[in-house]
Amino acid sequence: MLIFLGVENFAKIERAKVCINSYTILVGPNSSGKTYLMQLVQGVNERMANLTDEEGLQILKCGENRGSNSVTGANEGCTQYILSQDNILSFTEYLNVKLDEKKEQIVKEVFGREVPVGKLYVDIELEENESYEIILFDNINNINNIIGKHDDLDLFIRENIKNTEAYKDVFSIGGTLIKYSITSKNGEVISISMFSKYSQKISKVKLLLRDVLEYQSLYFPASRTGIMLLFKEFFANKADQLFSYQVNRNKPVAMKDYYGELTQPIYQYLRFLQTYSEWIVGVQDYEEEIEFFEEKLIEGHITANKQNGFSYDSKTDHVSVPMYMASSMVNEIAPFVLALSSAGMYNGFIIDEIEASLHPQKQLELVRFLNRLSNRGLKLILSTHSDTFVSKVNNLYLLSNYVKQNKEKDVLEKMGLEKEDLMSPDKLFVYEFVSQPNGKSIVKEIPGDSKTGFQFDLFTESAMHLYNEALEIGEILQNAQT
Repeated sequence: MLIFLGVENFAKIERAKVCINSYTILVGPNSSGKTYLMQLVQGVNERMANLTDEEGLQILKCGENRGSNSVTGANEGCTQYILSQDNILSFTEYLNVKLDEKKEQIVKEVFGREVPVGKLYVDIELEENESYEIILFDNINNINNIIGKHDDLDLFIRENIKNTEAYKDVFSIGGTLIKYSITSKNGEVISISMFSKYSQKISKVKLLLRDVLEYQSLYFPASRTGIMLLFKEFFANKADQLFSYQVNRNKPVAMKDYYGELTQPIYQYLRFLQTYSEWIVGVQDYEEEIEFFEEKLIEGHITANKQNGFSYDSKTDHVSVPMYMASSMVNEIAPFVLALSSAGMYNGFIIDEIEASLHPQKQLELVRFLNRLSNRGLKLILSTHSDTFVSKVNNLYLLSNYVKQNKEKDVLEKMGLEKEDLMSPDKLFVYEFVSQPNGKSIVKEIPGDSKTGFQFDLFTESAMHLYNEALEIGEILQNAQT
């Protein structure tokens, strides 16, 4: 499934439509609207499932018989909801009606103030045989009948599931909810739930729809070095201000007043740093990627202490220093590895100015790191101003296409690369923000070519300007010598 977010006449953006749940790179001049769009993506992503009410569920609701794609084969004692090619257009239209109704509210919640928005919509694309199924059972006996159809449930899981990480054990909440989710080999996600009261149905389906329409993302703002060094002081000062406000006015403080001039995504990022706690399972999930990050990028290790502070342990000189003494490069990218090991278990990163404070050589390693995360299923949306970064993306895109088409992996050793460094070419989306005479931006997709890659006009123009300038200066110097 691919989900695209579209806007018209939003802030400085005249028109845009970008993929929000794959691997997306945004390029463009300063003040063209990239940051605005990325924060809006974060806000909409968090609200997708909650847009659905009883009317929307009727679009997904099926009859008594199961569809041919059903892995579970359930047919009695349950209410079935399927998102498939048969109803994807109707369901998307429904979501867009809701988005249009709530666009001003969503924007105000995300940015803490009113920002002009003419149109806000989504476009959802399913692959040919892709479908998503939710089953609500009337009682526990019905779900037991489904599970009981398979003599060896573990064997059934191994045969029908793409990877074991996609399986979630059956669990209960207060004895009323039982759920498990599986992903079949063709990408089909099956979520099964049992509920006890009809009034709970909508909330239960919304909960399960999050598995389909949303992902747990974290927005990383630009200037991460300053935030890493000052986030504790920010919350301390904010707490003092709010306490004084409440004492003097004798009334509670709304959340919007709590994060003040900050946007909601930036506030959430600050809260992530403030409340970070390591989850061992999370570390294990991305163990290889974290090892690559520590070896190739920061050449050290980030440690969290009990006071919600962080330190950097260098592997080269075996010295441990607080983060304010570490390099700006470490402070800029350290939050990435913290999020990978977080108890919050984020499965999506939205990163503004990804290359900030990184030497060109480190940028090359960063691209490899991001490709590895994408290959593990992490959703990525990045903005960059670096021609070095996009050139490396281009190179690995071309190489990935070559290896995919020719099945030749020996070339990787020659290039000093590993198969994990390659990307899935069909998962990468690149967009350029093009400034218009009226001061607005139009966001255009840059198509990728298996033989030439992506044509980044913005960087090409800058490079040609420098080249021509160098030629002119060379002529001036040569004439001065004669």
